[in-house]
Formats: sequence, C-alpha cells, structure tokens
Amino acid sequence: MKTILFILLSGIQLVHSQELQFNVSVSNDTLLLGNYLEVKFEIKNGSGKFLPPDFSGWNLVSGPNTASSYSFMNGQVSQTSSYTYYLEAPSDGEYIIESGNLQTAEKNYKTPPVKIIVFQNPEGIRQRPKTKQEERIVPEESVPSIEPKKKRKVTKL
Repeated sequence: MKTILFILLSGIQLVHSQELQFNVSVSNDTLLLGNYLEVKFEIKNGSGKFLPPDFSGWNLVSGPNTASSYSFMNGQVSQTSSYTYYLEAPSDGEYIIESGNLQTAEKNYKTPPVKIIVFQNPEGIRQRPKTKQEERIVPEESVPSIEPKKKRKVTKL
C-alpha cells in the first residue's frame, strides 16, 4: 500500500514540474566580418515542435546541432533541449535574427528577435564564439600552480 501511494505521489510531482522556458542566446552581439556567431535556442522543462527562424541574409556554417538532457534529483524533474546554429555574415552592417517558435499542445512560444552588428575586419582578426566553459569563474585558490622544471646539469664522466 505504501509503495502504491509513493508511486502515485511521485507521478503527481512529475506532472507539476517546473514551468516551460524558451530562450535564445548568442555568443556575441557584435562581430568582425569573416567570423561566425553561435545562436542557441533552448527549451527547458517542456517539449514541442521547434521552428527555427529564417536565417536569410546569413551564411549557415553549421546547424542545427541538437542536444538534450533529463534529470530527476530530489523529486525535481528537469529536461532541456537545445538547437545550436553557427552563422557567418556576408558583409558588414546590422542584422536581425528573427524569433524562433515553439509549438506545444497548449500554446505557441516565441523568442525575442536579436540584433547583431557586424564590423569591417581589415586586419583579418579571427574570433571564435564564447562558450559557457570559457565564461566560468574559478576561485583562484582552486587553480593549481605549475612550477617550472629545474634544468639539469650534465656532467661528463
């Protein structure tokens, strides 16, 4: 009896999990010509049919690259799906990445449009999109210090 009650309560908790979130993020809001940009659409705690924006005016370098995760910890359920695109601008100027759409059984969701400014790049500087790992801050004391190796003295016999 206790087992059935536990399973029933767990099922109710699964149904009342966290609210759906649909977000867009970009690696940079400014870009040097000849470099590419990472655009990520992320769906948290929900599912549906994802409709990407029309990337007209951009050169599609890669995408859609998809990833998904699911976790159940301490009675909390969370799931995330993401769609990542890498885009390159053909010329300098101002570009708009239109809204992405998510169609669920209950409602349609849209991300806000994102404005990207592309600058001339006469020096040919290469950039790469920032990743979450690069933006992570690590406490200084947890970073091991590396001591240089001592040079060995060679003696002939």
